[in-house]
Amino acid sequence: MTITAPNAERRALERGYQFMRLLIKNSSLEWVVIRTNPDCEDRAFESISATGVTVFLPMMTECRKHRQTKHTIVVSRSMFPRYLFVGLNADAGQNCDLVRKCDGVEKILSARFEGAPHRVPLREMLRIVDTSCEAEVGGKFVKGQLFSIGDEVMLVAGTGAKLNGVVRDLKKNARAVRVEVEAFGRATKATVPIDKVALR
Repeated sequence: MTITAPNAERRALERGYQFMRLLIKNSSLEWVVIRTNPDCEDRAFESISATGVTVFLPMMTECRKHRQTKHTIVVSRSMFPRYLFVGLNADAGQNCDLVRKCDGVEKILSARFEGAPHRVPLREMLRIVDTSCEAEVGGKFVKGQLFSIGDEVMLVAGTGAKLNGVVRDLKKNARAVRVEVEAFGRATKATVPIDKVALR
């Protein structure tokens, strides 16, 4: 049996966050906060995006127990339920009225009741992007690797860094391997996340 390190998806997510960070820093977009109708984050996201307006939906992952199988599953969900961040390009004629008409949008947040829309400072937008990236992606990224039972590996992080070992088992969730490591003159088995080991 062979498993693939799930780094391709994580790298794609990281690149998306890097792009959003660069867009926020290097463009003249004005960011506002949208409140959606209940359970309409995706609908509002698609509707606003269809107008050509930039939208950011902060996400995070969490572990849940499947009701029937009782297995732990990792799911993605909105970090701020019912809220989206929208970047308006005034030079392109984009404005709040355009966004208010979009499907799934309840309102645009303002600092005061019936006041002008609240503008989110760039430093705050960057903090939100970084927080969401850490919450959804987490950890460091390594080149995708294929691990098979019997492969010789080296631990690259943690207290056992630089120790050599052999893969003895592959976990079904594809996120860890069971490694037999030579340490202090004897063999020790340990379950190690796949981003903490490298093929030798």
